[in-house]
Amino acid sequence: MSSRTSISRLDPPTRRELRKAQTRRQLLDAARSLFVKRGYDATRPQDIARAAAVATGTFYLHFEDKRDAFLAFTDEAAAELMECVRAHATAGDFAGRLRQSLEAILEYSERHPGVLPAAFADASVIAAGASEGACLRDRLALSLAQSLREGMQRGDLRGDYDPAVIAHAIVGLVQQGLRYGTHAGIERGPLLEDLVRFCARALVSDGRS
Repeated sequence: MSSRTSISRLDPPTRRELRKAQTRRQLLDAARSLFVKRGYDATRPQDIARAAAVATGTFYLHFEDKRDAFLAFTDEAAAELMECVRAHATAGDFAGRLRQSLEAILEYSERHPGVLPAAFADASVIAAGASEGACLRDRLALSLAQSLREGMQRGDLRGDYDPAVIAHAIVGLVQQGLRYGTHAGIERGPLLEDLVRFCARALVSDGRS
């Protein structure tokens, strides 16, 4: 088989795959924009298709339904956020890592306005039976729980808590605390310090923070 024949046979499916990926990217970008601007309930599949400049039927070639598109959006947002957090949270102590993680979350939120509030959708959006980690809140809690377990194993953190329970509690506390602090006009420094000090005093072994 000549190289020309081989390439000619490989090119068409490659082009189709590229077009398919590009169309999915257009749809996901449109979904992201609409979920941020309108919210989940007010966004319809046909709206996403129209914003992506494709037929509504094309939407269903890439996503089963609106929920599927929403989960793809939150999965992408979670991956972006976790990458940002991992790049920032390099301190050796729990309080330092938590502070850096919160700073990373705020930085991501400022770079991508509206994405986190949209991705932190009400749990009712996620259908019953969805796997753990299906929503952004769970993804953050799973990552934090692993960090807590590691801290407990090293002896840096108290070991008399269930790390999964505490991780979900911290995510909720931070989410509400940041929301309130932002709306109340509290400066970032004091806001982060209050949240970090509260968590560290409750969890750090021997009172170290």
